[in-house]
Amino acid sequence: MKYPGQSALLHQINSGLPRAVDMFSRNSLLGTCAMNLSENATDIVVSVHNHYSYTRGMIEGIYRYTESPFHIYVVDNASTDETADLEKIYARNITVVHNRRNTGWSAGINQAIAMGKSPRIVVMNGGAEVSKKWLENIIAFMDTHPRIGAVGPLGSYPGDWQYIDRVREKAAPQIPALQTDDVHECNRILQYHFHRVGILIEGTLSFFCAALKRRAVAEIGILKETLSFREASRDYCLRLRKAGYVLGLALDAYVFSHSGEAFTTVPDASAVLLS
Repeated sequence: MKYPGQSALLHQINSGLPRAVDMFSRNSLLGTCAMNLSENATDIVVSVHNHYSYTRGMIEGIYRYTESPFHIYVVDNASTDETADLEKIYARNITVVHNRRNTGWSAGINQAIAMGKSPRIVVMNGGAEVSKKWLENIIAFMDTHPRIGAVGPLGSYPGDWQYIDRVREKAAPQIPALQTDDVHECNRILQYHFHRVGILIEGTLSFFCAALKRRAVAEIGILKETLSFREASRDYCLRLRKAGYVLGLALDAYVFSHSGEAFTTVPDASAVLLS
């Protein structure tokens, strides 16, 4: 069924991608990834500097609302608050590494990615707040085609391309106007209207929460560590596109972001000199 005002591409994806798949090159698909890992496993990578209460809230949300297999990799960039004690609180499916210097957000993410081996990676910002089915819905859309290199959720921060009001205005007018800021209620509404529905986007994703395929990361390379959080996010999306990948949004996933840049880190001068 095609809803009034629904874009052709959204309808194709909602119908199982029969024609949207044909839009992508079939001749340049990568071969089978040689990884002796669960096909459903995901590495959740986080780079933090202080903001302990938000980091802890994000981790507890991941534990509570994630049903598929995952492992969290946290790189603590020389925090001076209780972040240094995270591994004393959490022991299940988590690895915490403490850097003696603040190497910066992008370097921390690269470090965390290198520690994992799962076929899927989710980059997260310490200020993110998740809800039920968040990961499963993002991954489900990313897995609809091999050339989808990255998928993000709808978000709450006006500075991001996937800010829910902007997506409603620019790409998916079917998204209802949400009369609440509660992340769980927002997800309930979106999952009711858009279960397993996503769209491909022309903009770039913010890496406050973004799923990547490890095979794409292996092909594209690491994040540029000299760039800020937003610059690094945009640059990586452009590199994915240059390599032939496309980007998407899962319309049945909403992740609340408590801030834009506040939970990202810039490297210490000594770390910059060392790099």
